[in-house]
Amino acid sequence: MRQTIAEKIFSRVAGREVSASTEAVFSPDLITAYDYPGYIDKYEQQMIELGVERVKHPERFVLFIDHLYPAGTPKAQQVHEITRRFAKRYGFKLHEGDGIGHQVISEKGYIRPGMFVTHFDGHISTIGALGALGIGIRNSMIEAFATEEVALVVPGSVRVNFTGSLQRGVTSRDVFHWIVRQIGPDGCRQAVIEYGGEGLKSMEMDERFTLCNLAMFLGGVSAVMETDEQTDTYLKQTTGESHPPMAPDPGARYEKEVTVNLSEVEPILVAPPSPANTIAISEAVGTRIDSGYIGSCASGRIKDFQQAVEILEGRHVAEFFRLNAVPTTTRIQAQMSELGLTPKLIAAGAQVHVSTCDFCIGQMGALTDGERSVSTGTLNIPGRMGSNRAEIYTASPYTIAATAIHGKIVDPRTMF
Repeated sequence: MRQTIAEKIFSRVAGREVSASTEAVFSPDLITAYDYPGYIDKYEQQMIELGVERVKHPERFVLFIDHLYPAGTPKAQQVHEITRRFAKRYGFKLHEGDGIGHQVISEKGYIRPGMFVTHFDGHISTIGALGALGIGIRNSMIEAFATEEVALVVPGSVRVNFTGSLQRGVTSRDVFHWIVRQIGPDGCRQAVIEYGGEGLKSMEMDERFTLCNLAMFLGGVSAVMETDEQTDTYLKQTTGESHPPMAPDPGARYEKEVTVNLSEVEPILVAPPSPANTIAISEAVGTRIDSGYIGSCASGRIKDFQQAVEILEGRHVAEFFRLNAVPTTTRIQAQMSELGLTPKLIAAGAQVHVSTCDFCIGQMGALTDGERSVSTGTLNIPGRMGSNRAEIYTASPYTIAATAIHGKIVDPRTMF
């Protein structure tokens, strides 16, 4: 049978050949979660109630403390303490203070091409940039924790072929929302998005992580990419090894195929009040903005800050404008200093913070009634970054930097 990348991965972990629509039980290579009320603080008690005193393969479990971090209230610290206790009880690996888990998991060498990883959060799709498959299974996570298996129906795949290369001032974030505009926010409903084509080779790894991270906003259950020399170079740094390439079989069957000429992509905004509301930047130019945020599991990597600095260097943010720069991980934070990005951001008036998820969820840098923000966070729904009466536009680092200079939305291509 000619298989997509997702079908190949599911077949391996099932121990038999499977295809789209096949229902089977799968053994994830890695089971991961982070500290968040209503999830991680419930799993330990549920496992005790189920009589699970130990797991067979504790090395397959990785937990992260990256939300409500650093703890600002006793309640948040209690969630962290429950997470630590849970990890200690069952022998799980725990990362605290290393940054956002969806990126740390790749940096620390846990991820290799062909792996199947489960999380309750769908942004685990980020690892698809390395040819691995991460799926958010929400409440089914207790099944994974207790049995080290999950029952799933193999999703179909939507193939996205890239040609050409991006013009200056345009990013992979614009590419993703360009695709949303072309096929709709449910254009990959309940499918795995499989990215490939010659154009993909023109994108750096940081850009690829962003593309995979956002899969859910096309209705996708996950995303995965063909691997190439760039992927292998990254993996040699994180795992110390070279890995065989991941690619679909010629003639693999897809629910649909989409071709995107990267040379044609222009800056895109996601306007309030939903991630489905994609617009050309020309439709919002001149809109007053109060703050900007560059960070999150989607867009807080070296490439993102390099793009911002291209515009910010030698300039200063507008009076009363608040620009928060939040590296996705502490490793990225260190690299920013080594590359001279941090002092340039500070000189331009940005506030550079420790890695945390909290700006994305309104626990830090919160918006008040009537304010507007441009953000590389994952969501722009009301209340996501503070007040329900604030407005959020999600955009690329280029667009946020250009907007920060003027205090209003600006097409970044006019700044070069």
